Amino acid sequence: MQTIYTKRPTVLIAVSPDGTTFVIERRCRSLPCDDGEQAFFYCCLQDGSAVSWMGENYYQLADGTTLLAVACRLTTPGDSNLERAAGIEPA
Repeated sequence: MQTIYTKRPTVLIAVSPDGTTFVIERRCRSLPCDDGEQAFFYCCLQDGSAVSWMGENYYQLADGTTLLAVACRLTTPGDSNLERAAGIEPA
């Protein structure tokens, strides 16, 4: 069954305890036959690695590192670069 992303992705800027900054993409995901009650958020890093939502503004990487989301922004149609959508200037 095909997965449907019902909303534009939200870009989150999150920081680890050691100060490393991460860009997380969060999408609302549901199946075509769902009435919305079974929808859930899918979160991943730019490389596609899954990120778990822990509640409030906390997320967790696969290696157990806890991240605190410090900013978020909806992407606009046509944004192909998450860093640009998040307002981060390229290094």
